Amino acid sequence: MALFVALGAPVAGLADSALPPAPGWRTEAEGCSWSWREGGEIALWAETCDIDGRIWQVLWDDARAAFVTRRDDADMGIAVQVFSLPGGEIAALSDTLVAAGYLEPEAACTWRAVALRPAPRSRAFHVLTPDDPAALAAADSGEIPEPVCGPYGASTHGVRYFMTDLRWAGRAIFVEEGQERPLFDPSSITLLR
Repeated sequence: MALFVALGAPVAGLADSALPPAPGWRTEAEGCSWSWREGGEIALWAETCDIDGRIWQVLWDDARAAFVTRRDDADMGIAVQVFSLPGGEIAALSDTLVAAGYLEPEAACTWRAVALRPAPRSRAFHVLTPDDPAALAAADSGEIPEPVCGPYGASTHGVRYFMTDLRWAGRAIFVEEGQERPLFDPSSITLLR
């Protein structure tokens, strides 16, 4: 398996001076390294980690048009993905998700703006969340329910959201951080086009 370590390598899409700074943290101090990765319309700082003999990384997947998290050769799911935003309004994304089969047409879900972290003033964070706050509560048996708003909506299984930015008119970027710190730096996500 090839590892992609490109900290000192030239970057095709952005000049070195335009790159966001490399993160000052690592998932594991000895087993992880950062690389600037580009795919489709987006780029980000992502780690490659050797944890207990398994290689974890975030790589571009052409077939899914998204950055995905991989453990060795196993796809662990989408990490970052760009969506077109018809009309520039986040609510229009519901129709896109329904058309793609990711959201049931009758799902009682609402887009809510959330304040996740400090960000440029032009940026906003949105979560597709159930209208019923109890929809994500554990059952009496202790079972965790499936996400009511589909794989791109709010979940008990980790942090996931969409980012919009006035500088990215007509686009929304989905981010799946998971349950622990992700193997990429969410603040470094950059739209290339």
